Parts: sequence; C-alpha cells; structure tokens
Amino acid sequence: MHKLKSLFNKLNVSNKDSNSINANEASLNINHKNCSYCNKPFTKKLWCKECDPHRMIEGWTSGNNDVDKFIKDTIYDARNDTWYKFLEWVPFDRFEDVKEIGVGGFAKVYSATWIDGKAEYTRQDGEWKKTESQPIKVALKRLNGSENMSAEYLNELKIHWNYHKANDTVALKFYGMTKDPETEEFMMILQFANEGNLRSVLSHNFNNILWEDKILYLEWLAAGLKYLHELGYFHKDLHSGNILQIRTESHISDFGLSGPSNKQKSDDKICG
Repeated sequence: MHKLKSLFNKLNVSNKDSNSINANEASLNINHKNCSYCNKPFTKKLWCKECDPHRMIEGWTSGNNDVDKFIKDTIYDARNDTWYKFLEWVPFDRFEDVKEIGVGGFAKVYSATWIDGKAEYTRQDGEWKKTESQPIKVALKRLNGSENMSAEYLNELKIHWNYHKANDTVALKFYGMTKDPETEEFMMILQFANEGNLRSVLSHNFNNILWEDKILYLEWLAAGLKYLHELGYFHKDLHSGNILQIRTESHISDFGLSGPSNKQKSDDKICG
C-alpha cells in the first residue's frame, strides 16, 4: 500500500484535502509527451503502460501467474475509467477478526475486517486524487482446491469483475484477492452482505417483511440479471442461496457456473 501511495504521489495524486493544481498546470502535465521513468511516450494522458502499472504493483506475487496477470490487467484497464477501479492483492495479515460464516459446495465464506480498507482514486482536472480509506468489514470467499487455480475458478473471478465494472451498484463489490496462508487456497475479497442470503431472510422472517420490501428485492434482482445478460452471460445456477442481501438490496453472487449465453451447462439444464 505504501508503494501504491508513493507512485500516485509522483503522478500528482493528492489526498482529498490537498490543494488542486490549477487548470494551466493540469494542462501542462497532461501535455507531457514522455514517461519520467523510461522516457517513452505515454499511451494515455498521465499514463505510461510500461512503467506506471508495474510500479503500482511491484514487490508482490500471488504465487500464480494467471492470478497475477488477472489483477494486473484490471490496473492497466483502469486508466480508461473516470473512477479508478482496480483489484488489489492483499496479504492475509491485513485482515483481522476472521470468522467462518458459511459453507458451500465449492467455497467457504468468512467475515473479516480489512485493516487498510479499499484504496479509491478519482481523476479530476488532470490529476489523480486519493480518497481517504478506512477499515471495512468484508467477506472472504475461499475457493476450495484453488491453490492450483483452475480455468473454472478463473472464469468466476473474471465474470464477477466484469459484472462489478459494468455496474457496481447492483453488483456485489469485488475488491481484490488474498490467500489462506494455511491451505494456500485463493480467496476473493468481497463486499460484506450483512443480511446473509435471500433464502435465509425469507425463511426466518417472511411474515414480518413488508410487501414493499419484497418488491424491492425483486427489482434489485431484475436489475442485476439485466446487467448480467447485457454482458452476454447467463448465471446458470440462480437460486435464493446465491442472492445476498444488504438491507433491501439483492445482489447476485456465485458465478462459478456462469458463462456465455450461447453455451449451456454440460447437463443441458437451464437454471437462470
């Protein structure tokens, strides 16, 4: 995190309470033709593809080349975003109060406090600005048997990231990756759903939930499916246990069996 902060300071990143550079200075910075590190032309404004992303993520590895490339690609792609969204590799010791909260067929889920919180950057007037980060509660989804990352697990990571990028309001936020130090299995760092899954919410409290709220559940679910389908994906395993609740917000999760809409599962069953 310190290296990430240092890099952005060199790229004219300031904290949100720092003084912004004026329009003329911003224009001058944007018009610089070459990277200050390698002296090669910028590929985008304020961005050298060869140096800047590598400087942001140097000094770490997940231990898996495919996972490293996946995370680094999100950083490369972020240069085109107004809001600087990217995945982070987070050492497991940056989490505390880790507690198991759920077990599925392909994963275990834990709640945890992310000590550093998610770093957020936005581009304004030609400079990158870092917003203040705070410790946040997150969910850690440990992918069973993922110490040797399979194509199926990598598929889930990519679909969830593409879905999050398309609309991070209806999608459960995907912050980054870490690794269980005991099992060496990879873990997704996700937004924490404080109400659990929809199946649990309905089975324990159905009669006390207002119909207005039940309709809101459906509206959120419909919006989530709309964005997923617009990306060209079918979920293929949609049920109430795979819908996570944050207050009255319904968020689709578990994309392990998802795929292009023109391909069905091997058993030819259409699940959603």
